[in-house]
Order: sequence, then structure tokens, then C-alpha cells
Amino acid sequence: MNSNNIPKHLKRYIVEQNYDRYSIIDHNVWSFIMEISIPFFKKHAHHTYFQGLKKTGITFDKIPSIERMNDKMNKFGWGAVAVRGFIPPAIFMEFQALGILPIACDMRSSEHLTYTPAPDIVHESAGHSPIIINEEYAHYLKEYGKIASRATFSDTDKKIYYAIRHLSDIKEDRNATSNQILEAEQALIDIKNSQSVPSEATLLSRLHWWTVEYGLIGSLDNPKIYGAGLLSSVGESQNCLDNNVKKIPLSIDCINYNYDITEQQPQLFVTKSFSELTDILYEFQKTMSYYNNKSKINNLFENDYNQDEIFELTQPNHLNQQDSKLIKL
Repeated sequence: MNSNNIPKHLKRYIVEQNYDRYSIIDHNVWSFIMEISIPFFKKHAHHTYFQGLKKTGITFDKIPSIERMNDKMNKFGWGAVAVRGFIPPAIFMEFQALGILPIACDMRSSEHLTYTPAPDIVHESAGHSPIIINEEYAHYLKEYGKIASRATFSDTDKKIYYAIRHLSDIKEDRNATSNQILEAEQALIDIKNSQSVPSEATLLSRLHWWTVEYGLIGSLDNPKIYGAGLLSSVGESQNCLDNNVKKIPLSIDCINYNYDITEQQPQLFVTKSFSELTDILYEFQKTMSYYNNKSKINNLFENDYNQDEIFELTQPNHLNQQDSKLIKL
């Protein structure tokens, strides 16, 4: 993706991957995750999974280069950029609408091999990129990005965004106490419970969660995995296929199901095909209160984040002494 084609207001979220900062341990964690993931997902993921890894530049023995991924994805009309951790949802959707996959550069710690609540390069690259080679699914992602960027949002949506970001940072912090984690979890629950009437942004986030993040495809008795949250977590993927997790045919009704990022999901939704995802998206679109000027919407969202906040969101977390030593290996 030519950087000249990216709007100026999106460029501020792009960072350098700084590949040299990954330690030997980081690369070993990556290769171990891929070693246990590929055999499982070859069997239980959508059939495009393995070819998708190769076609999007995912390396198996070391952390992938986002620049190389961008070059590979350019061949089928997509691109990739490096970002730092959570970026505002509306910004993420704008990237997606343009056919650009934002990839968080951070690598999960060895303590969180099978799952991390924080955006990391395992989830963002090996989770999100493989299924994009499917044209129907790629079309859904772009359409979702366009429509979601026009959704109305509330002040509570902003509070939820920051609460999720704080919770993920706390859970990934090796020095965090159990009480700090419980407090962050409860804060997120309290904010969500205070939202009596879900905004369009909230309802669309649920559709995104039950499809892009935790979606299954095929039949109810033998579904295949395509959601990025599952494709980046072998542990949760194994559990999700168990009969204890209810499988529900995907419909517009999925927007009435809230989700908890701190727990494994009690139910998942199974779509018959990727084209059905777009049909359901368009069904929801008909209920939305559209703004006529897209740039106005972007400005409305960005005005809620001053420049200092935006700068802070795109900076690396402070490394503790142990991390600094690892990077020097």
C-alpha cells in the first residue's frame, strides 16, 4: 500500500515496526505459537487459512515483517500498516474500509502464549490476515469499515474504549496485581451496564465481534473457524468447538448479544457463507441514521481525542528492566 494514498489524518497512527527490538525470546514465542496453531487450524479453520498465511507474508519461524506483508497483500488489493496497540475504533474502521489492515507491533509475553487481551502481532497478523484472501470475506471487511465509520456513537462508547484499553494493558503488565485486574474488569462491566440504550457503534461492534473476531462458518454440527480472535488462540479455539459452547445460526439478532473480552464466549454464531455476512450488514445498515458528510463524522470522533491523547495512544509502552534485557539478547 503506497503511503501517499493514505489520508493524512490516518497517517498519524502509523508507526515504525522497529523489527530489531524483538528479542530471541519474542521470535521463539512466535514460532512456538505457529507450530501448535498450523496443524490445528489446517483441520478446524476455513480452508483458506493455510494458503492465506503464505499469501499474506506470514513467516512461521520468526515474527513477520509488516512491510513484507504489505507487499504481499498489495497483490490482491490490500495492504498492511504498523500501529501501536489500540487505536480508536472509527480510525480502525477507516483503515479497513480502504483495504488496509492495521497491525499492532507488540509481541505478547511468554506468560500469555495462548491468549492475550492486548492487541499484538499474533492476533493482528496471523489472526486477521489469512482469511482476507477470500474475496467475499474481504468485501465484507471493506463494507463493514465504510458503514461502521458512519455509525452514531455516545460518550459511553468512548468510556468503553478507554476501559478496554486499560484492562488489556493491566492484563499484559507482569507487575499488575490481581486486585488491579479485578478493578479494571469491574470498571468495564460497570460502564457497559450503564449503557441503557446501545448506540449504533455498540451494536455494530457486537456484529464485528461475533463475525470478524469470533466467527464460525459452515454447518452447526461441524463449523470451521474464521474469526481472528479464535485464529490467534489455539486454547480458546479448542474449547469453542466443544458442545458446551452453544452454536447459533448467524442472523441480525447477534447484535442483541453483548460480549465479555475477559471470558471465553458462552455462545458463538455460525454463518452459512461469507456472502451472508454482507447481507446481514446491509440489513443493519437500513436501520442507521446516516450522516451525509463522511469527513464530518471523522472530525466528530477525532475531536473527542486531543492531540496529546492521540500521540499517547501511538507510543510504545514503557519497558520494564526485564524486557530491556531481553531485547539486548
